Amino acid sequence: MIIDARSLPPGEILETHVCIVGAGPAGITLAREFANQNFQVCLVESGGFEFDQQTQTLCDGVVVGDPYPEVAETRRRQFGGTSHCWEGPNGYNQSGFRCLPLDDIDFEQRDWLPYSGWPFTKADLNPFYERAHQVCQIGSFTYSADDWATGRTVPLPFKSDRVTTTMSQYGLRDPFTHEYPEAIKRIPNITTITYANVVEIEADETTQSITRLRIANLQKQQFWLTAKIFVLAAGGMENARLLLLSNQQQPAGLGNQNDLVGRFFMDRPILSLGLVPFDSRLFDQTALYDIYPVNGVPVMARVKLSEALMRQEHLMNNGAQIFPRPLGHQRAAIDALKTLVSSIRQGHLTPEASKQFQIAMRGGDYIFAAAFWAAVRRLPAFRRGNWSYLPLEKRRFSQFEIFYQTEQAPDPNNRITLSQERDCLGQQKTEIHWRLNSIDVQHAVRVQEIWAEEFARAGFGTLQFARRKEDLKFEKSAMHHHMGATRMHHDSKQGVVDANCKVHSLTNLFVAGCSVFPTSGYANPTLTIIALSLRLADHIKMLMQ
Repeated sequence: MIIDARSLPPGEILETHVCIVGAGPAGITLAREFANQNFQVCLVESGGFEFDQQTQTLCDGVVVGDPYPEVAETRRRQFGGTSHCWEGPNGYNQSGFRCLPLDDIDFEQRDWLPYSGWPFTKADLNPFYERAHQVCQIGSFTYSADDWATGRTVPLPFKSDRVTTTMSQYGLRDPFTHEYPEAIKRIPNITTITYANVVEIEADETTQSITRLRIANLQKQQFWLTAKIFVLAAGGMENARLLLLSNQQQPAGLGNQNDLVGRFFMDRPILSLGLVPFDSRLFDQTALYDIYPVNGVPVMARVKLSEALMRQEHLMNNGAQIFPRPLGHQRAAIDALKTLVSSIRQGHLTPEASKQFQIAMRGGDYIFAAAFWAAVRRLPAFRRGNWSYLPLEKRRFSQFEIFYQTEQAPDPNNRITLSQERDCLGQQKTEIHWRLNSIDVQHAVRVQEIWAEEFARAGFGTLQFARRKEDLKFEKSAMHHHMGATRMHHDSKQGVVDANCKVHSLTNLFVAGCSVFPTSGYANPTLTIIALSLRLADHIKMLMQ
């Protein structure tokens, strides 16, 4: 059943057994696991099934510190959540997301990384990772390069074991944006309330148990929802914000007795390096590092440092993707053409249009070649991936660009707080305090040095990289992977939630999503979010028996 919160009478009190706040990938996964159980479920979503710009403004926030993306651009208030923003290439004109699990080392307490360590191991989560593969509709639970290599695709032959090749899989976003939302509409024991914005979590007099949620629509009409169990699945920022906003009974916010809610916020910058090959035949040896289908599953190899080396040199986790690229002036031509086309579409040519046209023409040889192969492949001209299987197409490239994500060290000073600015509901906006610290920069520089040594030793090429923070080249300042702000730890003085994702100081409030990650690792978080949501769903089903 679907209820539009804009149609509810003010002051209405709704009742259910299990309430899930947020219908993104975590909330959707929980709801599907609760389908047809002997208890009622209510899924509360701020947006609707279609995008609503006014609702989206509730994502606005403030950034303090290093450059960071506009907060509203990193989240989506809509049924399906941020899955609507996934742009990973996934076959012909389809978009999706990259899937890979965290590594064993990511779960360990590492002496060289303060605040590291999960309350369980990777082995404990592996059964849920396998189930998460089914939810994400991807291939088998293996990420060994040997298991995905074919006759034309083999790992690069590095000369030492310091660098290794592992795989990523790609899933479509459609299950989370269309298939699962449509299925949830038809599940008899699940009620979905759309355009419903939780503005406060209310506890009992002892502040040990949650009794109800205060919810408002954009017309500022309010109603309440009671339940036995509540789950916050509102995203890596909003989970912390909701706890901090619920400060009528506890001034610091619910679950925040130890001033941990919002702290240890982590994201991942993407750095960009250039690799000039010694021999153009390298373009023929890197097909495994393209996005291509194996048995119907899009996969892509990545290069990373071995766990043995990370332990030896006390490095954080990392991983790189390799993309072929044109020469510098050809790339400038592409950027100029994109700017020119955007101006034409918006109907206002700037005084710079003539200059942009001239720059584009200087790289016309590459632009025409890219357009030709795009027509052959029926893909956008400058899309990443799907470049290796047409042999002549590779001749237009001159170098490689390496994009690598790096683990960010957990730091209590990187945090989510409440801004003095308020949204249209009168609620304080999210304020992000985020910086790359010296340990993050030192790690990034050392990783680049090792890669440069290994690429040269193997005879692949020369790696162009920076050695100082101010010289680092960022493809993106952050990946919109909002982790850590309600971190998991068995000790309430070191974490907001316990190993079962229950808020330490409350008996019936749980948190789902990557805000519970104690450390970030290198892997994109969605697969782990799904695995943790499945694990949490099993725990709640046991409680409801």
